[in-house]
Amino acid sequence: MLRTIFVWALICTTAPFVCAQITIPDEENETDSIDIILNEVTVTAKSTITKTDRKVIFPPKSKVNASTSGLDLLQKLVLPGISVNQLTGSINITSGGILNLYIDGIPATESQISALAPENIIKIEYHDNPGVKYGNADAVLDYITRKKDNGGRLSLESMNCIGDGKFATIDEFATQFYNGKSSWSVNAGYMQMKRNNWVRDYDEIWHYPDHEVLRTEKGLPVKVGNSIFNSNINYQYSYNCTNLFNVWFSFKVDDVPNKEEGDRHSLLATSNNDEIREIWEHTSEKTLLPSLALHFRHIFEKAGTLSFNLEGSLLKSKSNHTYSEEMAGTKLCDIYSNTDGDKYGLFANGIHEITLGRGMLTSGLRHSQSHTSNHYIFGSQSPVVTTNINQSETSIFTEYNIRVANWGFVGGVTGSRLSSSQLENKLVKYTILPNISVSYKPNSDLFFRYNLKIDRKMPPLSSTSDIALEIQPGLLRRGNPNVKSFSAINQQFSFSYTNKYVNINLSCNYLAESKPVMNSVLYENGIFVQTFENQKYFRKLQSETMIAVTPWQDHLTLWVAPDFSRYFSRGKSYNLAKNIFRLHFGADATYKHFIFTACTMSGQDNYMYGDEMITEKPMNMILVGYRGANWTLQAGVFNLMKNYWMKTENFSPLTPFTSNAHCGKNTYFAVKFSFNLNYGKQCDRHEDVPANTSHFDMDSGIINGLK
Repeated sequence: MLRTIFVWALICTTAPFVCAQITIPDEENETDSIDIILNEVTVTAKSTITKTDRKVIFPPKSKVNASTSGLDLLQKLVLPGISVNQLTGSINITSGGILNLYIDGIPATESQISALAPENIIKIEYHDNPGVKYGNADAVLDYITRKKDNGGRLSLESMNCIGDGKFATIDEFATQFYNGKSSWSVNAGYMQMKRNNWVRDYDEIWHYPDHEVLRTEKGLPVKVGNSIFNSNINYQYSYNCTNLFNVWFSFKVDDVPNKEEGDRHSLLATSNNDEIREIWEHTSEKTLLPSLALHFRHIFEKAGTLSFNLEGSLLKSKSNHTYSEEMAGTKLCDIYSNTDGDKYGLFANGIHEITLGRGMLTSGLRHSQSHTSNHYIFGSQSPVVTTNINQSETSIFTEYNIRVANWGFVGGVTGSRLSSSQLENKLVKYTILPNISVSYKPNSDLFFRYNLKIDRKMPPLSSTSDIALEIQPGLLRRGNPNVKSFSAINQQFSFSYTNKYVNINLSCNYLAESKPVMNSVLYENGIFVQTFENQKYFRKLQSETMIAVTPWQDHLTLWVAPDFSRYFSRGKSYNLAKNIFRLHFGADATYKHFIFTACTMSGQDNYMYGDEMITEKPMNMILVGYRGANWTLQAGVFNLMKNYWMKTENFSPLTPFTSNAHCGKNTYFAVKFSFNLNYGKQCDRHEDVPANTSHFDMDSGIINGLK
């Protein structure tokens, strides 16, 4: 209370002409965590508020001044469980899962996040324990930004990387214009990567009933590459801060002319044949995703907030796959498949939030449905084979969030109807799914939380397809329309300690899936068949620690993040227990106009599921730069230290294999330029908009013939 009085007194006595336009974030009266920047006075306290369901981060001014974009700022904030890869422009959850992005409560893309000017970001709400209104999201990031009554902004960021036989570029463009109650924004982003020295080695064994065959492939260099184009146009109308209307159109193109997992050239030696075979495999994919979303929100005087979201999308996909073998100049086989697909999706939900007693009651109704039609051609003379899959989910949910003294409680329940149909195969499931979180905050430095969430998962679309694709002679992949939905229980314990110099976050997660849909290998009529079945169980125990220290306030931050996962996977023919350990670290420094960043990065390619485990070498980055008033220039290097590799291990009793993919020294030299221009009359304001569920569905449902 005394601190609150002191903050208000300092503001009103030093800036009487602007204090009327400053909105103090309530955040449940945790005023020890306010960071307010005035024209002449900076009132600084803790920049992070930890709650039962989320963390609210007010970016320190030093981090804002040293950042070039919303993506760069996110990396400098070092949030536990979040990994930022600036070479690909991607944001991931380190433990894997679904991450939803928002700007002012409106669904957003990574390209839009990257286009944000750091100085326009008021706070970031990191929902590391998202509630029922976020659907099946495992984490949520919501950027709350400043608005302008009049004026606008223009921004441009470009990073180009070159190396020995390698190239990468990321370009972002954004413009915004504000005119009273209306605002317009246009964003466009382009990312491209190419490599000419991608090599994949294979060691595998085929266990036949009466003998076994050892197969060894020595990889030769091939080209791989991909490009992604994102664009969106957004219009927003706000009236008296009680009504908000937003219309959003986006268009995404994902083009993969040479797929990293599906292109290879190798020399094959087998234990039953002295002759060496030469293998070629090539895969290309392309998807187009236009979508249109409408959002409306109304704040009642006494009846809380009501919001609606409606989204329609069309996913057009195309995939081509070829495989051939040659021995002593004679072609032994030539396998070809071509797939065209269309997926129509509709998503709608309504959410009502109201203060009830000392807590917040959230209730809503959500519905999603999709129709997927994929057309397969196997060879030039083969007829077209079509699969049609319909899926829908309807949910009604409610949740209550309350804080009593040092304790926080969140309890909710979701009732759902899940439906999937393909020809005569139809699956309908009714479920009641509870969730609960309990937190304890003895003081402003310590925080403890336990949460439990029960979920029901539908099988992946591709696993349910009634299609069989030949991978190579003697091996094929086949869908299984008879797989069923399965249950999952996720438990988490988290702990954090924060003071002026140290920030420690620890989380322990335990995921238990019963009868999950996982890989299965069968032997039928002399051929090995890779398919999908409801196996017995899957367990994952993960612990992750993030330790960040700031020995030189506003100038230097050092962090380290060890991560350990223990997997238990039991199928009808295998029982596995495996470990994956990762260690990430980084440093961030700024002095006057000079900035420095160094860190390691990795995506979500370190995981195990079913009978297969994937591990990869973390990437690393060093950037040094200078920031002017409206521009920043940086130079540096990616992957300076060691070669990059990705290892896939399959432990199937019938066809186990080890795949080692690598590209030698994977070093990129980078130059990054950023430009931001604010123009017009700038009367800053901001609105806290309750986020609505997003539904960007990129699952094409295509079953592929990749090995």
